[in-house]
Amino acid sequence: METVAVLDFETTGLSPNYGDRATEIAITLVRDGQVVERYQSLMNAGRRIPAEVTYITGITNAMIAAAPPVSKVMREACQFVGNTPVVAHNASLGSPFNRSCV
Repeated sequence: METVAVLDFETTGLSPNYGDRATEIAITLVRDGQVVERYQSLMNAGRRIPAEVTYITGITNAMIAAAPPVSKVMREACQFVGNTPVVAHNASLGSPFNRSCV
């Protein structure tokens, strides 16, 4: 019964090459098909959220303005995951997670 960390990111768009960034991370630790723990946080990536993305995600520019910086959220997320194997969605936009955990 190995535990895995399932990550998902909400973002400002679909292309990190064009400056899109993560605005929220959610992590669920799953063991034997059961959720055993969760972590979630909005993050201020310093990029405006387009109206169409707000419509899809419900995350507003005001919410992001009040959110902690990416560096803080990624440190917390990395500590939460520890050495647990990771399964990720939107991983290319979550690259700060990779840098924070090194």
